[in-house]
Amino acid sequence: MAPTNKARAPLAVVLSAHGISLTGNAMTYLAVPWFVLDTTGDPTLTGIAAAASFLPIILSMAFGGVLVDRIGHRTASVLADGVSAVMIGLIPLLHVLDALSFPLLLILVFLGALFDAPGNAAKHALIPTLADRAGIRIERAASALDVVERCARMVGAPLAGGLIALVGPVNVLIIDAATFVVSALLMLTARVVHQSTDTSRTSYVQGLRAGFTFLWRDPLLRSIALLLAFTNLLDVAYSAVIIPVYADRVLSGAASAGLLLGTAATAAVVGGITFGAVLHRMPRWPVFVIAFTLIGLPRCIAFALEPGMALLLLVVAATGFCAGMMNPILSVAQFTRIPEQLRARTLGAVSTGAYALVAVGPVIGGGLIAAAGLDRTLIILAIAYAVAASSVIFFPVWRGIGEPAGPENDPESTTPAPVHSDEAAGSGESRATIGDR
Repeated sequence: MAPTNKARAPLAVVLSAHGISLTGNAMTYLAVPWFVLDTTGDPTLTGIAAAASFLPIILSMAFGGVLVDRIGHRTASVLADGVSAVMIGLIPLLHVLDALSFPLLLILVFLGALFDAPGNAAKHALIPTLADRAGIRIERAASALDVVERCARMVGAPLAGGLIALVGPVNVLIIDAATFVVSALLMLTARVVHQSTDTSRTSYVQGLRAGFTFLWRDPLLRSIALLLAFTNLLDVAYSAVIIPVYADRVLSGAASAGLLLGTAATAAVVGGITFGAVLHRMPRWPVFVIAFTLIGLPRCIAFALEPGMALLLLVVAATGFCAGMMNPILSVAQFTRIPEQLRARTLGAVSTGAYALVAVGPVIGGGLIAAAGLDRTLIILAIAYAVAASSVIFFPVWRGIGEPAGPENDPESTTPAPVHSDEAAGSGESRATIGDR
């Protein structure tokens, strides 16, 4: 019997909640610094407040997965969104009451951001089980997840900017807090797996070690984390430094930079949709190799040749389209290789590795431009991307990107923990990625 709409509904609800929550995160990253600038007029304090939104993410990626696996994915998701709603909501409330000091603001922002990564990991960890119950191929579910994430990030910042102009940063923070409330309510109404998947009696440290040990023992997962650490560094250097400098020196300024990045992001969404609709039927390793090879190297060479804005838009659209096919393939590899009882903590471990070098990307990009010039920097990045692409072509481990892990890789046990859900008793039914390019 084909799965019913009722069976598919939980997956749709989780994806919707995830998109709304990520839109709130994207709004936070703009609304909080703007609120500080509007109320203090101090750019230094604005920068400090922005940093407080980003610093907790790596910490929570590394350490939050164990708690997600233990308290349950739905519970963790609702708790994370609830804390974010309270922390962000307190900022305008305390401001109106004239009780908001700058140190208190930093604490609220830090605590709100601290729960973002575990909440996202909890929703990610639900996707494979819900896709299976819905009768949807994991490739299509992973593609839908990536499209939702890209769209949320595309919409969040412009939405926050427009609302700030219309109603002011204080009111935008209230709207921002409401997005987390809506996400939490959606997760509460969803009939999804929500009980603990970690039935072991190990300590927190042992549980944390299990996730990182599983990552280290699985050659493909380890390769994914290392590759993403390297390419995310390059991507951040490209988007945060090279594009602005290139737009200023070669093109017509900031508007050109925004157009290039927006075109790439839109094309990536189209690429993700195309993969989920059509290309998921193809062998994943060849698609992965072709897409990965066509992202970084051609783009850097094209920019170095300075062909003009029209051709550059075509190049970034093509490379963005290829980037949109990458994340679903990487997500499928992680979903199919990690046992359910280790899923959240191992996904967190992969993400920790993937984002470990992001902070140094802008420093390296700026340093290279200062030392070698813009053209040579683009050539250096092209070579770096070529080295990364050669690794996925020539290293045999990448040919297993469509295969599940073997039982010998699980440091605890790969026998899945019992799945409990609101529907299971009656019916018997039972992520790190490449950054925006």
